[in-house]
Amino acid sequence: MVTDWLRRAEKLAKLEPLPHGAWHPFRRKWATERKHLSPQDTAAVGGWTDLTTLQRVYQTADAETMEAVVMGSKRLRKLG
Repeated sequence: MVTDWLRRAEKLAKLEPLPHGAWHPFRRKWATERKHLSPQDTAAVGGWTDLTTLQRVYQTADAETMEAVVMGSKRLRKLG
């Protein structure tokens, strides 16, 4: 029923449905926006029972995070 409401709202707003499902695009965006947080906590709150599904299916690479990976290295100091 809720998916039907979503589709009706898209039609009323004259929006194209998002590709790859009714709710999965929203879950992917939600999960990707939380990549910087604990995967265990993100999975628990999002309803995923395992980290593999969360990280391989729902969290996707994005330009902002990839840039942070390239630019955000820490300088290591020599021990001893």
